[in-house]
Amino acid sequence: MNWETITSPDHEIRDLRKTLRDSEVHLTWFWSKDIDFVYIYKAPADHVQPYSEIAEDDLRLYTREEYKANQGYVARIDGISRSHYRIFPCQKREGKLIIFRQENDNNSIGISGSKGKIYFSITYKNKLFQPLKKVKISIMSELPLDKEVLVYVKKHGSVPNSIDDGTVYPFVRDFPSGKSVQPEIEIDKNEYIRIFFSNGRKSAYDYELIPE
Repeated sequence: MNWETITSPDHEIRDLRKTLRDSEVHLTWFWSKDIDFVYIYKAPADHVQPYSEIAEDDLRLYTREEYKANQGYVARIDGISRSHYRIFPCQKREGKLIIFRQENDNNSIGISGSKGKIYFSITYKNKLFQPLKKVKISIMSELPLDKEVLVYVKKHGSVPNSIDDGTVYPFVRDFPSGKSVQPEIEIDKNEYIRIFFSNGRKSAYDYELIPE
């Protein structure tokens, strides 16, 4: 691949914008008259490659005519995943495509898919004249979940407000899509439980945790 450093700001891609439409993203940008083509690079947000490791198979050639016909670039959003796009300006010289190494962020943008919904319910069953009560936890997920995504927190006296507001316990099995009911556990009659993401904001980008 023929990479070159940009020598003129007139060659840069800029004003890159996104519009989300259901399961699609629509990208538009300023396309300089000096630029013949662009290469579009897409990667998972946490696996964006540096220039030196981008292969030609990672890129899609996109023409000015395609851009005009589609009024931009349209792509599907992959479920709940987060993606990263970079638009590289290109020129054709002596039958070869030259790709400009635009090193600012004007030609890059992140896309977040729709969040997967996770519903949970916690029901208590008191035992008459006993210091313990039984707890049943139900999880309903639109997608299969690794057991590491969620934890439950137990607190004495009131319902926990955060993952740090009590004692944290892991789940022992992965969650299939649909509804799953955890084995009943026993806790003190003055203790309460709540479900939280184990890694906080990171999972909150991809999932929405909803009490039933």
